[in-house]
Amino acid sequence: MSNTTQVIIIGAGLAGSALALALDARGIDVALVERGEGEPVNGAEPPLAVTDFDARVSAISPKSWRFLRTLMPDQLDQIRRQPYTEMTVWDAEGTGAVNFDAAQFAVPDLGSIIENRLLIQALARQLSQSRVRVLRQRELVDLDVQANQVEVTLSGDERWCAQLIIGADGALSKVRDLMQVSIKEWSYEQSAIIATIRTERAHANTARQWFLRTGPLALLPLASPNSEFCSIVWSAHSDRADHLMALSDDAFCAELSAASESSLGHVQEVSQRQCVPLRQRRAVDYGRARCVLVADAAHTIHPLAGQGINLGFADVAVLAAELARAWDGGQDLGSMMVLERYQRRRKSENIAAMAAMEGFVQLFDRPEPLVRWARNVGMTAFDRFQPLKQAVARLAMGIA
Repeated sequence: MSNTTQVIIIGAGLAGSALALALDARGIDVALVERGEGEPVNGAEPPLAVTDFDARVSAISPKSWRFLRTLMPDQLDQIRRQPYTEMTVWDAEGTGAVNFDAAQFAVPDLGSIIENRLLIQALARQLSQSRVRVLRQRELVDLDVQANQVEVTLSGDERWCAQLIIGADGALSKVRDLMQVSIKEWSYEQSAIIATIRTERAHANTARQWFLRTGPLALLPLASPNSEFCSIVWSAHSDRADHLMALSDDAFCAELSAASESSLGHVQEVSQRQCVPLRQRRAVDYGRARCVLVADAAHTIHPLAGQGINLGFADVAVLAAELARAWDGGQDLGSMMVLERYQRRRKSENIAAMAAMEGFVQLFDRPEPLVRWARNVGMTAFDRFQPLKQAVARLAMGIA
């Protein structure tokens, strides 16, 4: 016998949990399926060492932060987060640089760096106060799309029926595979090394990024009493990434200090490093009969601009709005008309963002002297041309 609900979401990560809360707030019955047990409490409060942080962080835009606040206003006040008021980007092979300052835009900050695990914990606390049925330690096995419903089989032969199934299960989405949606993908021939570091000097609430010949390096400020910790995302060509991963901690810190031009003094400590191969993927279709994809299940993007989760939250906000519109109008939540409205609103924006990131990766990967000169001239001109600079920044922050 099957259990019944209106919507089944596969994946209780950032996007899936936020979507479940958004739909629950509109009175839609949701079952949220997660193969894991839930995130344990991570680190000390306040953090005193690199091991007290989750190495995986997200740069949350003001627009995404406002969206999350509509879902869990009380929980957000408890989250350890580091707003950044400045962001500086350098071409490490030239003189070009771009600086963004929150004061230029009359906003309190440009965004916030938040540890993923802490944000997932906050979402889980809010879910425990909602009507959402959270089904942990279950895996999606199969789905059967029928005329008026979709039947989902979970591990242990547990069955659920709903009007719609939503894949929020990441870049290697099982929902996408079962939907038989084609994907377009290619490797950047780079890997991202992520870790937490302790630096000699305070980060001054500033996000820093260098475009190196072998890939971009970002130092993202973390919240701590002395402002001495940063998260790093060091994207490098695969052979370079292998070399960096093989180094001792001391040697890695020395290489990182040099690559970041000792902007925060010497890197004094590094946590265990993780290395993630980088690929761009996008689903040809976000929706099929009674099935739809959001966030990384629909598209993955290079981490150089930190826009991945913000695009995912934008997907969630739009899909929640379209499903609420259908629910209020008495429509079938799994109808293609509803899913196509969501796809029209999100697909073009996501493709544009992915194309922009691809352009940046290719531009800064070119070694020719003329290209380097053009890059530096372009960055300097962009930094000085305030109307364009403000328009780009406001678009990224969601305050355009």
